[in-house]
Amino acid sequence: MAKVTNDFKVSEWTTTYGEPRWRVMVGGTDVVSVCRSLEQAQTLAKNLNKDPWFLDRGNTRADRIAAHNQYNYSKGQ
Repeated sequence: MAKVTNDFKVSEWTTTYGEPRWRVMVGGTDVVSVCRSLEQAQTLAKNLNKDPWFLDRGNTRADRIAAHNQYNYSKGQ
């Protein structure tokens, strides 16, 4: 099993409209993603701590074409 790190952390902040958001950050300064719920942010941080390439998985050309086809052809055109 791969080593689990603690590099990715969640921090809360508020938008200029007063809405709460949660940032998934690495190194305390670099924002990796912004989530609308704490649960989403914690899940993303946990997955990134297990696998730093988590966001790049499933992003091959074949995966993108399959997702595009599924979205476009599931509408019943």
